[in-house]
Amino acid sequence: MKTLSLRTAWQLAFVLFFSLASSVFAAQQPDEVIRVAVQKLTERIDAEREQLEKDEKYAQTVIDEELSDLVDFRRITRSVMGPYFNAATREQRNNFLETFRQGLINTYATGVTMYEGQNYKVHPLGEGDVRGNRARVQMEFFTSEGKSLPIAYTLTNTDGEWKVDNVIVNNLNLGRVFRDQFAQDMEEHGNDIDKVISNWSVDVDVEGVKAGQ
Repeated sequence: MKTLSLRTAWQLAFVLFFSLASSVFAAQQPDEVIRVAVQKLTERIDAEREQLEKDEKYAQTVIDEELSDLVDFRRITRSVMGPYFNAATREQRNNFLETFRQGLINTYATGVTMYEGQNYKVHPLGEGDVRGNRARVQMEFFTSEGKSLPIAYTLTNTDGEWKVDNVIVNNLNLGRVFRDQFAQDMEEHGNDIDKVISNWSVDVDVEGVKAGQ
């Protein structure tokens, strides 16, 4: 069995996050959305492991298929771009959306086969986990050494469908990390949005980022 470092476990968590897209309509409660999606992906990994391990492009295709059109990337893009979203043209917004989306697919497809039967637990909803059209679902993923890795998904209910819009792994808020990264890149590139987009990378140094940031 492969040993999961914090970095590879975080990659796998992102893969699990991506898998939610194709299952958002399959269950009404947000915790069941997560539970069904994770089970679906882990079963697919087991069934297609040989092809996933030998063909990186196929792994990317699998992640792309799992994304479908049900993750609200426009909402995510707006959040990551922060105050720079309104200053961007429609073309720039669309370009960043596709760059961000494709970067995630390419980067985190490499973690898909790190799942080799490790245990996980999706916790039932607790008091305060659903507030209006917003929800938070807590999950624990256990590494090969038995270490617990807490994962929290945030979801928004739009037109009766729960859609994931952020993930927090081991107290690391990925939405906030990417938003800070975009702001820093804008400063480094003299507020040139096109340069930020063309130089964008989603390969976050997880081990170097302070938990809780």
